[in-house]
Amino acid sequence: MTSDGNLPAKKSLGQNFCTDARLPAEIVRRLAAGPDDAIWEIGPGQGALTELLIATGATVTAFEIDTRMRDELARFGEKLTVHWGDVLEMDLHPLIPAGKRLLVTGNLPYYCGTAIMRRLLMMLPQPDKLVFLLQDEVARKAAAKPGTDAYGFLSAQIRLFTEPVLGTRFSPASFRPSPKVYSTILELRPLKLVAGEFERRENALKLLSVMLGSRRKMALPLLKHAFPHAKPFWDERFISLNIDSKIRGETLPLETVISLATQPF
Repeated sequence: MTSDGNLPAKKSLGQNFCTDARLPAEIVRRLAAGPDDAIWEIGPGQGALTELLIATGATVTAFEIDTRMRDELARFGEKLTVHWGDVLEMDLHPLIPAGKRLLVTGNLPYYCGTAIMRRLLMMLPQPDKLVFLLQDEVARKAAAKPGTDAYGFLSAQIRLFTEPVLGTRFSPASFRPSPKVYSTILELRPLKLVAGEFERRENALKLLSVMLGSRRKMALPLLKHAFPHAKPFWDERFISLNIDSKIRGETLPLETVISLATQPF
């Protein structure tokens, strides 16, 4: 991640190489990896963060789309396994390590960071921890709480399955080339969900996709329109859970949404 090299960044891949040593150091501290762990690094680039990850003694696997980095990453030899290509298009399930904690990290490109996060969040078994560098606005939206201006579908998905923690905010001067925006570290601590709870929360996410897709509209008519054959009917569910019939989806507590999704719709 941190680099003093002169390899030009590819704008098409959203590359911005970090030149601030504090950033990879914080990521490693937050991951808290050890020899019994496995780490996936998304977009290792020239390998400066990779070097710190390998130093933890963990098994490190990298996913890199830019084949110009072959020589840069080859220096790690057998200490690093690299899968070349787009991580969004790979079959990740066979790569999940057995008997190890899985930790995931990366400096995610602005144009696809959200998509990568969402894919990893819904993977089963879940990673044990995820620590990403993201565009500041995206990180803050991801960590937003219901009822706040920044809260949306991404926030809901993050909070249904993890506990988000915002880390340090870094200025454009911390990168080469300097982006036009600030970047922030986001740590995601997946919730330990009992059997059946993951599916309940997936169903809650389906309801939220409807309610948060039309902000400032009342949740009840939106649900009636999207899922007209639900039984018990939505009116009955709202009454049984003591939910205001005029409430908007963006102000509904997540536990209430999960309760609404407990029965089929």
